[in-house]
Amino acid sequence: MSRSIEGSIYRHGDGKRWFARVQYTDADGSRRQKKRICRNHELAKRKLNELRAEIENDAAGRKTFRELDQFYRKTFVHKAKYVNGKKLSGFRQDLAILKHYLDVALEFFGDKFLDQITYSELRDFKQQIADTPTRHNRHRSIADINHHLRQVRRVLNVAIQNGWLSVNPFRRGDPLIIQSHETERNRILSSADETELLAACDPWRKHIKPIIVFAIETAMRRGEIQSLRWSSVDLHGRCVRVESLNSKTLKSRLIPLSARASDVLTKLWENSLKSQSAFVFGNSDFKKAFNNAAADAGLSDIHFHDLRHTAITRMLEKGISPPLVMKISGHTQQKTFLRYVNQSETGILEIARQLDKAAA
Repeated sequence: MSRSIEGSIYRHGDGKRWFARVQYTDADGSRRQKKRICRNHELAKRKLNELRAEIENDAAGRKTFRELDQFYRKTFVHKAKYVNGKKLSGFRQDLAILKHYLDVALEFFGDKFLDQITYSELRDFKQQIADTPTRHNRHRSIADINHHLRQVRRVLNVAIQNGWLSVNPFRRGDPLIIQSHETERNRILSSADETELLAACDPWRKHIKPIIVFAIETAMRRGEIQSLRWSSVDLHGRCVRVESLNSKTLKSRLIPLSARASDVLTKLWENSLKSQSAFVFGNSDFKKAFNNAAADAGLSDIHFHDLRHTAITRMLEKGISPPLVMKISGHTQQKTFLRYVNQSETGILEIARQLDKAAA
């Protein structure tokens, strides 16, 4: 593929970085170059040899992880596109989070050829992720480690689809992604927890008080709450519609409004600009404000998603049938739904009382 390969190593003007650069002429006669930044001279020498090998092997159709990464980002990493309410391509999640996972993998595998990535290296990658603390200097959760691994597996599957790799190295050993090892959260808020949390919203975080109450009353997901517009609210009929494009399952559903939830929306509507296209709770992210309120309330083990757990548990304790609660919460699989079914102290006491009545 290439002719006239010229390689060089040089130091940047500040003297702190080394560069490995290869200039070459491709099969079309165009002059091109590849350049990598290195921490020291030895790494630059090694990288120079890798760049030479990469160019020489291009003709055989071999691809590096870096080339695969570039292809994957260009082809697949974009906001979700829909046709008739069905997702055609792209991602619904925050692309910044997705790109973070890709950046971590790229830093580890770099210019290694795809067919040289071994199961052992994947295991080393997993261990490196596990040993790297989070931004808040906390231990890395198994769920987060699995997210990193799933992204690498997905990228390597794209290589197989394009004929750049014959077998995904994830399949050359025992499973590296073990979902059963992930810790399932079952934290729910007691009435006292809720009171403390709402009190911690005063005076600087009053804007998230109606959001917290609404989440506890409806079991809606954070993304569904953030994307809720007034056009999807029926105050007279006491219900809101989660539009299909805003739902995790891409299916619309109706959410009944309790008197408490209805009161929250009524007050917000009365103090709004009365625009049907406006977001009910504004268009800013309230995650940070919620986390700060939880910390000030002494509830450091509370996540916003736990409000959904709490809502589902309370609905069941009030005697609403599980199938109907599933309809409200938007669950399509009973197995997934049961992860949200938790017992509170109040619920346990009520069961004990019912057993006493039955025995009498």
